[in-house]
Amino acid sequence: MESAINKLFEYFDGMFFEERVEIDEWGNYGAHYQGLMLDSYLSDSILGIDYLSIQDYFETVAGVKYCETDSLFAQYSKENLDTRMKVIGAILSLVNASTYNEQSKNGILGRAKSFLKRYGLELEERSGVLQIKNEYKVAEGSYCDIYVLNEKIYKKQLKSEYRKQETWMKRFKYEYDNMIKLVQSPYVLKVFNYTEDEDSYLMEKCDCNIFDYLNNNPFVTDDMLLNLINELLLGMKDVHDAGIIHRDLHLGNILIKDGHVVLSDFGLSKDTMVVHSLKSTSTPKNSHYFIDPIGLSSFTLLDKLSDIYSIGKIVDYITGKSDLNKKLSYVITKATNRDRNKRYNNIDEIIKDIENLTKEISEAERHRRVEQKIERGENSPDVETFITNLIRQNQLSNYIVSKQLYGFGKLLLEFAEPDQLSTLEEMNQNYSAATGYGHFENYDVFATLANYVIRNSTNRNIQESAYYLLDGCAKYRYSAENYLREINIYYPMLGN
Repeated sequence: MESAINKLFEYFDGMFFEERVEIDEWGNYGAHYQGLMLDSYLSDSILGIDYLSIQDYFETVAGVKYCETDSLFAQYSKENLDTRMKVIGAILSLVNASTYNEQSKNGILGRAKSFLKRYGLELEERSGVLQIKNEYKVAEGSYCDIYVLNEKIYKKQLKSEYRKQETWMKRFKYEYDNMIKLVQSPYVLKVFNYTEDEDSYLMEKCDCNIFDYLNNNPFVTDDMLLNLINELLLGMKDVHDAGIIHRDLHLGNILIKDGHVVLSDFGLSKDTMVVHSLKSTSTPKNSHYFIDPIGLSSFTLLDKLSDIYSIGKIVDYITGKSDLNKKLSYVITKATNRDRNKRYNNIDEIIKDIENLTKEISEAERHRRVEQKIERGENSPDVETFITNLIRQNQLSNYIVSKQLYGFGKLLLEFAEPDQLSTLEEMNQNYSAATGYGHFENYDVFATLANYVIRNSTNRNIQESAYYLLDGCAKYRYSAENYLREINIYYPMLGN
């Protein structure tokens, strides 16, 4: 929009910047030069009575210096938007009020008005001077319009067709109230001055959304992407800590200001601390890719786990085919798991995993931390990698015995189901040798974890594989035999 406005200056220069002749105080003609003819428009108009000169006119009406030997584009194209608007209004006022070159007057005014209308701009007369209204539409949503007030502030206003409907008015005010609760967060758009008379509020202006930012910056590094992801997570942590669910996270409402993330558009947000009757009827717009599948039937089903799903999809999208995407593949997979019980429970868990995946630590320290997590039954990307490597080396069963991992069954069920099957397959192949000859007590480790898996898994194939392991252990240990007897009572279909 701002660059487009400069096209008007180029058009005006074509109309007003032409060859002129110097005339001295005695009326003698002198040198020829290129210059603006706007002083002629002023002298042939009623406005010439109010201003001492064309320089005085522009200083008073538009607050700018004026030089007739420089083109309008050269003088004003780099001014801020408010100033450029004032200059354009001053020029059109001169043309409108003047009798100079009257045959071109209607053409100049008509073309300028049509151009401005293309961008949602209108002219209005104030104190005899045409001015461009100080707000213009830059975006349109499903139920709101966005206007620019100045270089730093936008206005968001409920569309006229919704302004007499109480449900929409409450919903719009509700969006504003939620954002006010987040005013202390540096990662949430700042809003202020709610006006009930026109159902609008003001908000800070950002540079662009993250989609445009990435498209226009082809050389974004992994470090820059990681910083954006961390700021997105910190912002969403603030949102959730305030008891608010966003429910509509996508690339269009994650804004960028001075290179930093700013979360916006809480029109579908749900405050979990407030009971209210509003139900969202808005369509997901172009954000289906980022929405938890449970919300495609009804937005009212979306919750914090849905925001976590959206975060995972966004991280996957913006990292693309980068090395960072590979590093964060575990986080992306867990955040977007269709089984909601296997997603992250909160933003802190995502932040912790990303920190562990991306920070540089020694291999020995990494190994020590992984073993501590396994002993605690805590899953993570590096735990799964560690277990996968043991399986490839046929060493998992030996490791389970050496560490006496009686609780390994609980950790195993945290894996994806194909990985659960491959883990049990390794145990069935190697558990007997791993117990060590003469150390029958080690069968208890495998029997305990097999019993846990059978009782807590809902996948028949996984239960069958664990049953086969338990059945083998029962040949050597009474405790395993007791487990098997109970399993046969409660799960008679297994082993047949």
